[in-house]
Amino acid sequence: MRTKLREGERKIFETRAHWITVIKPFLVLLLAIVLMVLSFVLIKEQTVFSRISHWACGALLLVAFLYFGYREWFRRRDIWAVTNLRVIDEQGIFRRYSKESPLDKINNLSYDQSLLGRIMNYGDVEIQTAAEEGATIYRRVAKPKKLKETIAHYRDEYGQELQQIQAKAATSAAEQKPEETRVCPFCAETVKAQAKVCRYCGRDLPPAKTS
Repeated sequence: MRTKLREGERKIFETRAHWITVIKPFLVLLLAIVLMVLSFVLIKEQTVFSRISHWACGALLLVAFLYFGYREWFRRRDIWAVTNLRVIDEQGIFRRYSKESPLDKINNLSYDQSLLGRIMNYGDVEIQTAAEEGATIYRRVAKPKKLKETIAHYRDEYGQELQQIQAKAATSAAEQKPEETRVCPFCAETVKAQAKVCRYCGRDLPPAKTS
């Protein structure tokens, strides 16, 4: 996940697009491999036609491999993450896209799985927020039920999570004591209380008074 977490925020669950989304590029790659093998098995004579056939099948195999690699790389970058404060949707390789939905703004949740989706554990998750754009649908998500249940659980716990974060921040601020300082008697600049040499005028300072 490329999105930086905020102070007190933690990632609860992460999923991505299911591998079913790259089945077509994989089949194209498989077909290209079969054609490449057949071109060498069936066309053994060293003729102009055979060389053209081998080069054409090789070019097709290269294009199919690059296409599959690009789609698989894109799938691995197409993720949905649930934290204790928000839902993060990230996409893209060269051009990045990121969308965030605060948990307290989510009104309704639902997920839909076909028969094949239940067997292979993928489906669509729909999130309705209070924002003007309305519903957001995440399609062909791996583990859609787990995603939906995690969002629902931490949406209900959002108030408590926020209170805990605020309480920790207040405690941390209270524990941080201001650094003790004193004024240099020679140049009247403020330096650290335990400093032995003034950083401004370079003169030796008298020992600090202990309280």
